[in-house]
Amino acid sequence: MKSESSQEKDAEIAKPLRRVKAGGKEPLEKEPPLTDDLTERRKEILKIIIREFVNTAQPVSSEMVVYKYRLPISSATVRNEMAELEREGYISHPHTSAGRIPSDKGYRYFVEHLMERPGGLSTLEQKTIQHQFYQIQLELNEWLRLAASITARTALNAAVVSAPHAYDTRLKRLELIEVQERLALLIIVTQDGTIKEQMVALEEPHTQEVLGSISARLNVQLNSLNWHQIEARVSDWSEDTTRLLAGRLVESLKMLDMHQNAQIYRDGLSNILNQPEFSDIGRVRQVLQALEGGAAFTTIIPEVLSADNAGVQVIIGGDNRYDDLRLLSVVLARYGVDGQVAGVVGIVGPTRMEYGRSISTVQYISQLLSSLVSERTK
Repeated sequence: MKSESSQEKDAEIAKPLRRVKAGGKEPLEKEPPLTDDLTERRKEILKIIIREFVNTAQPVSSEMVVYKYRLPISSATVRNEMAELEREGYISHPHTSAGRIPSDKGYRYFVEHLMERPGGLSTLEQKTIQHQFYQIQLELNEWLRLAASITARTALNAAVVSAPHAYDTRLKRLELIEVQERLALLIIVTQDGTIKEQMVALEEPHTQEVLGSISARLNVQLNSLNWHQIEARVSDWSEDTTRLLAGRLVESLKMLDMHQNAQIYRDGLSNILNQPEFSDIGRVRQVLQALEGGAAFTTIIPEVLSADNAGVQVIIGGDNRYDDLRLLSVVLARYGVDGQVAGVVGIVGPTRMEYGRSISTVQYISQLLSSLVSERTK
């Protein structure tokens, strides 16, 4: 029997996101969870139907429920309970079958009220994933591609990973390298690990020694500031070269702040297309549109990043908000350093997915990515 605190955590994990209203100015809200009003018998039958359908992708009959699970009730009683579950929208009845399949509402109820708390990946799985992450040193984009690949392979579904992006882009350090007498390379490193380079034409010649001295002074004065703060601080500077470089720095940080849609890394599309739900070419097109060309993730990822709840978010069948995802479910978690930089890791699969394993996977991968990002931002 679950404790009251455990049940509250389950509900918090499962709450769907609600779309930010026009203009994006209002805080992100959660849609209310489904009321836990099913009888114990209907809960058990719904859990069995979902478990069997996840495993077999075949409609579940009342006879199978009774005989496989040795329920102390008749098939007729189970059929009556199934009829009530169908009337309430938790399961549906395919026209060509005597069995039932879960609806999006049924999956949502399962995630919120019936699914046992994810126990996490096995120790062996965790060690294997850690080894893959830490066996070699990689650039950030390579880490993210690897994270998408590992997540997809572990969950046997598709994966999406967004590049970490600063909540408010701030300078970590800058360097100036002499290229020619009046030309320098400005290298900007932000707190989220982004590196930006640009050539700067100087008004007078400077040696590398002088450029190094200017870099050191600017790093002391401007470290950890955003472009607004830098612009205010340098407004009364009189030295031409430092004003010029600070101006270029402000322009670069502004551009990075304007880059709202972080790059998304994807993997595991074949895992979805191999599922029996997607043998129809029309459904294949819908999945391809959702993962490769749809706008859903460019909306969902900013919502997850700005959500007050830093836990796992579950979106089932698009939750009636994302047409691109009406055949799919998405399990997402934020990673990064609170208040500084964050990205999103997620699993995408059919609504008939193993939600417990998907939640455990994104939780673990998000923890690893958070550690990596934390190291980069030190």
